[in-house]
Amino acid sequence: MTRMRRAVLVAVAGATLLLGACGENTERDASQQPQGATLRITIGTQEFPEALVLGELWRQALAVNGYTVNLRKGVGPAEDLDDALREGEVDGYVAYTGTVLSIVAGEEVSGLDPDQTYDAVEAWYESQGMVVSEQTPFENKDAIAVTDAFAEDNGLDSIADLADLDSFVLGARPEFEDLQLGLAGLRDVYGLDNAEFVPAELGTQYAMLDDGDADAVDAFTTDPQLRGGRYTLLNDPELLFGSQNVVMVVDEDKLDSIDSEAFMRVIDAVNAELSVDAMVDLNAEVTDGRSEGEVARSFLRRVGLMTPLRS
Repeated sequence: MTRMRRAVLVAVAGATLLLGACGENTERDASQQPQGATLRITIGTQEFPEALVLGELWRQALAVNGYTVNLRKGVGPAEDLDDALREGEVDGYVAYTGTVLSIVAGEEVSGLDPDQTYDAVEAWYESQGMVVSEQTPFENKDAIAVTDAFAEDNGLDSIADLADLDSFVLGARPEFEDLQLGLAGLRDVYGLDNAEFVPAELGTQYAMLDDGDADAVDAFTTDPQLRGGRYTLLNDPELLFGSQNVVMVVDEDKLDSIDSEAFMRVIDAVNAELSVDAMVDLNAEVTDGRSEGEVARSFLRRVGLMTPLRS
């Protein structure tokens, strides 16, 4: 065989292998998001455990779909995260709808249900050149908690029912007493002039209930202590505390550069799995000593999101 013929055969074989490889990968690649250095994004979070878990959930789900995510933990509260996004220090962040609407946008939140709050947040961010994902089913907002026994003994279902008591002791962080989204609002909206306020350090309120030092306390709807089923969260029919679902906020220009449809598909898929019970469990696992990364990984595996999504 001549040198020229041998070279031609090698070239043809190489081309055949290349075409074969393309054929073999077509189906597999169709189920994966695009790969490459352009699919990089920096996501910011606040410092508390729930926000860190959310950041890890998004980071890991995006990673298996071809994105490289720099997770900046503990950037600061909502105002700091918003500033960081505007200044290009992060491309997106973990946001609570009610906090964004009240603190960042400066709008009223009381009386708004989750969809109304989301619509207002989406419209406000659109005016700022930013995009929000779909919201989570769970909310993490202020609530009034009592023991199951106290609720049963006094026929309590909603915050309004507390007004029927002769008096009750309310334990909460010191600033809660004067907040409209606190005791001041509870008195205005629900007529709770029968509340005796006792200041408490954040994190000690459930011990106050257990020890009988308070009849009711300010709680948050995804507190890990709620996992045990020993406490009742009273309904807030007037939505005094507003709504606090979670969304991903992303800079619009950045989103356009990283395949916006594929990116939001991943974020929305994760968010859809985050019920109140799921988030309480995730928070409890972190409280029990597991790292946010481990907790997020286990959850994503359970719900089938540790493999690439199909388009």
